[in-house]
Amino acid sequence: MLYFLYMFSKPLFKEFTILSVVFVALHLLAVYLDLYWVVDEFDSFMHFLGGAWVVLGVLWLYFCSGYFNPEERQMRQYFLISGLGLIFFSVLWEMYELIAGVTFVEGKEYPSDTALDFIMDLLGGMAACFYAYMKEIKDFKSQTPNNLPI
Repeated sequence: MLYFLYMFSKPLFKEFTILSVVFVALHLLAVYLDLYWVVDEFDSFMHFLGGAWVVLGVLWLYFCSGYFNPEERQMRQYFLISGLGLIFFSVLWEMYELIAGVTFVEGKEYPSDTALDFIMDLLGGMAACFYAYMKEIKDFKSQTPNNLPI
């Protein structure tokens, strides 16, 4: 429990945890109310949130957890780590949906549905990547004395 509270002081962990709770709650509500099948856009919304969740988790793990300690923290590193993590987990998720048979889109509609899923994952991931990088800049500026150039 103390470790979890300690992790809340690390950047992005609080956001990742809150998004996890929201994501799980929405998913459980959606399954209970059949929102995935009743509201067409709900699946896309969940993919957007899922992309943001994955990227926040990957960026936290790489930049903030203390496991990797990267020296450079430039926007291109944020994009690279976000992109690699997002591609890996998005493809893995689509494979899971296909193998487990939880996708109800078949035939001609399957490629367009999968492409939309990837696009929504990407949009959510990009939003989270920009958020994390802007938070990094804000935290850096707040820790830098006013007389030093940034």
